[in-house]
Amino acid sequence: MTATAIPDTVATAGAPFGWRPVLAGFGVIAVFVGGMGAWLTLAPIESAVVAPGVVGVDSNVKTVQHLEGGIVEEILVHENDHVATGDLLVRLRNTLPASQLNEVQGQYFEARATDARLVAERDGDEAIRFPAELTNRADEPAIHDAMSGQQSIFDSRRALMSERTAILHRTVAGLQEKIAGLQEQFDAAERQRKLIAEQLEGATALLDRGLMDRPRVLELQQKEAELDGRIGSFRADIASAKQGVEEANLRFAELRADTTSEVVEQLRDVRSRAYELSQQLAAAQDVLARTEIRSPINGTVVGLKVHTIGGVISAGEPLMDIVPSDDELVVRASIDPRDIDEVHQGLPASVRLISLNHRVQTAIEAKVSTVSADRLVDPATGYGYYLARVQLLPDSPEMASVTLQPGMAADVLIRTGTRTPWDYLIAPIARNFTLSLREE
Repeated sequence: MTATAIPDTVATAGAPFGWRPVLAGFGVIAVFVGGMGAWLTLAPIESAVVAPGVVGVDSNVKTVQHLEGGIVEEILVHENDHVATGDLLVRLRNTLPASQLNEVQGQYFEARATDARLVAERDGDEAIRFPAELTNRADEPAIHDAMSGQQSIFDSRRALMSERTAILHRTVAGLQEKIAGLQEQFDAAERQRKLIAEQLEGATALLDRGLMDRPRVLELQQKEAELDGRIGSFRADIASAKQGVEEANLRFAELRADTTSEVVEQLRDVRSRAYELSQQLAAAQDVLARTEIRSPINGTVVGLKVHTIGGVISAGEPLMDIVPSDDELVVRASIDPRDIDEVHQGLPASVRLISLNHRVQTAIEAKVSTVSADRLVDPATGYGYYLARVQLLPDSPEMASVTLQPGMAADVLIRTGTRTPWDYLIAPIARNFTLSLREE
């Protein structure tokens, strides 16, 4: 048989593919898998905690209240008025506080004037030295009355003391004159007795020699005895008069001591009373000053709740709020408790302000300045959160085109670091795996 030639196309139709395409395919797969693995394990993806926030002033809005309450006499501000520190906002009727202040002031001024008068009496001064707080305001009726009243008391007591002292001085002077007269009589009697004694001595000698009658001697002896009696009487009278002088001096000393003791006791009581009145006076002045309600800060009046002249406000009732105008604006972000382990002070953040038409504006660079130490609870919703104070960076380029207002809503992205895609993929698997290994 003759062999028939088979075409090349038929001969090679059943042969296997070449090894080069296979290797190329495996190479492509290996490169893809390797690249994907490298991307999953090495590519950094920035992680962040997202939290809602509200723009507010750093030191919070100031609520204006009144401690005691009262009747509104005048309202000097309106909603959205700009006020400075110390500006008068509302004036309350001050009739009762002013009356109480005047009463306490009168008592205090009286106590201070009494103190000055008692000091002058204690020190024996000829005039009262009133304190400067009285003399500088001597034209005021209450102070003038207090000073003039104490001056009258001082003059009358000084006159009485002078009269008592003069009586004692006159008594002493009279006794001293009496002592001088008695002393002269005593000296004269002594001299007479000396002469009688000499005469009696001579008469006795003559009687012994029979040259003198006995009656004459007896007469001289009688005169001597009489003189001895007079001398003894003079001596007793002199001693009595000297005792009278000592008693008068003692009464004078007792008068001064009793007066001083009385004055010192009164002075102690008056100073204690003056101290109590000074505290009451300060409190009364404070109450009167608070009838003029003034702004504690520079800012804008919002939420004005006082509108009626003659209306009554209760103690502690909020009257209005003042938004500080010169305070730094910050964002207060509410952090979910599940994310709090990743948020701490100093982390960078981005703040996106949300306008009223819900358009999200450009992100502003910021940083976390503080985080609350414990979880807070929103009284409206009952949900817990951690409060983070996020400070906007003034050198952020976006700050120039943004007008911040307290109360604006914002989304806060707090950058907590970088993670790989593998971390995101494996985290839920690892969590579920950990939970699955627990006993039921």
